[in-house]
Amino acid sequence: MSLSPVLIRRRRISPPVLAALLGATAVGLLPLARPSAFAVGVGALALFPLGALLVAGAARAAAITAVLAFVGALIWAYTTHYSPVYAYLGQLDARPEATETLVVVALAALPAAWLPLGALRPSTILLWFLYLDGYVSLSVVPLLIEGDLSTVLPFSLTLAACMAILALVPRLPAPSIRAPSVSLATLTHLLIALGLLSSAYIVAAFGIHAPPSLSDVYTTRAQSDTVFQAAFGVGYVVPWAANAINPMLMALGIARRRVDLVLLGLAGQVLIYSVTGYKSVFFSIAVVPLVYLTISVARRSFGLLMPVAAAVIVVGSSLAGGLALGLARRVFATPGQVGWDYFEYFSEHPAYHLSHSVLGWLGSNPYGVPPPEVIGAVFFPGTGTNANANLWSDAFANFGFAGIVGFTLVLGLVLWVGDGLAHGRDLRVAGPMLAIAGLNLSDGALLTVVLTNGLALSFVLIALMPPVSAQAGGRSTSRQRAIDPMLELR
Repeated sequence: MSLSPVLIRRRRISPPVLAALLGATAVGLLPLARPSAFAVGVGALALFPLGALLVAGAARAAAITAVLAFVGALIWAYTTHYSPVYAYLGQLDARPEATETLVVVALAALPAAWLPLGALRPSTILLWFLYLDGYVSLSVVPLLIEGDLSTVLPFSLTLAACMAILALVPRLPAPSIRAPSVSLATLTHLLIALGLLSSAYIVAAFGIHAPPSLSDVYTTRAQSDTVFQAAFGVGYVVPWAANAINPMLMALGIARRRVDLVLLGLAGQVLIYSVTGYKSVFFSIAVVPLVYLTISVARRSFGLLMPVAAAVIVVGSSLAGGLALGLARRVFATPGQVGWDYFEYFSEHPAYHLSHSVLGWLGSNPYGVPPPEVIGAVFFPGTGTNANANLWSDAFANFGFAGIVGFTLVLGLVLWVGDGLAHGRDLRVAGPMLAIAGLNLSDGALLTVVLTNGLALSFVLIALMPPVSAQAGGRSTSRQRAIDPMLELR
């Protein structure tokens, strides 16, 4: 039986890609000269992108190579910069064996083989941020702290399985949800009203303060904690405005070339940072335009650009030192450290079973305080640290390994429904909110991110957006809309 010529597709490989592949092949074959466990491991990692090229093409191979570079950069930064400076905070370097390090490097890079590369659905954007900021850190940092692969491997394998589950979501057909939308003018007026009302309420609750420096935010946070406990509803208004309303104002303003919308969202974020000291809110000012730009000009290469950007940030901040080093450490290393603290502690102590949250009516809280306060008191004594952890570590604190898998399935369902609500909407506007949600999941519990931190509100606002087809007005062809359906909000 002969194969039809239609079924045979020849991949064209550019000279730089061919040179890189030949180099990877050479490195992969070197272990045959002097075989050892470490040499074979290095060879296998070098051949990983080559195998991806043969099976899935150059784009997938490039993305895996970029992720391997990011993981290598994180390990280098941790061992040479983070640990020497921040060992007193628990970021120790136990110097694990090289072969064991290669195992966690492989597990950290493995999801890059199946995560969608194109930012075609909101779930993809969230998953790439969660992957690079949360999963990679949880895969790498625990081994560096413990130095023993057998101790961390069950946790790492469970997380790898969870990333495989989540990667299925963007590949499933989005549910058909007929969400009621509003006109673009109505949506704009609604966002302006929400932005002004939320900022006015925040001013009434906190007053107006000068923004603190990034190196001196803890006094501001301590003062804001008193307001959060005393003022009604401020615990929802602040995160909803910071994670949904203001970012959408900024993104919609860029899409519509409305400077007033951008300035309103920007002012709202600066206000929230000035009264709370939340660095994540300050950084969102840069996240929104960067994600918007990436989706606009290179949405099909999103999964390649993300790890490249992360690697550049890790290396650049380490070389710069000072405040940049501390901020990058907080973003890329601390999630793994604190997440491992949760696993270590709740492996030997009673689980919460959400007794501090939505299931409090079923039983009493065994600790009397939420998990972040327990972990902060145990691992950061005397500092008053509220040690928030990612969704998986919080899930383990509540239900053990079953909780990790169960909460992953819940997140997958949330993202699947969110893809249905966002179907046909402008992904440039929706994308930044999903990126922020991905960062929040790397540093917060699932239910907190969905309800308190505004992921549910983000999906509601996205659903209210008019479909791009309703905004086309005959100004773009069907082929243009298939390539970039974000043209219509201009």
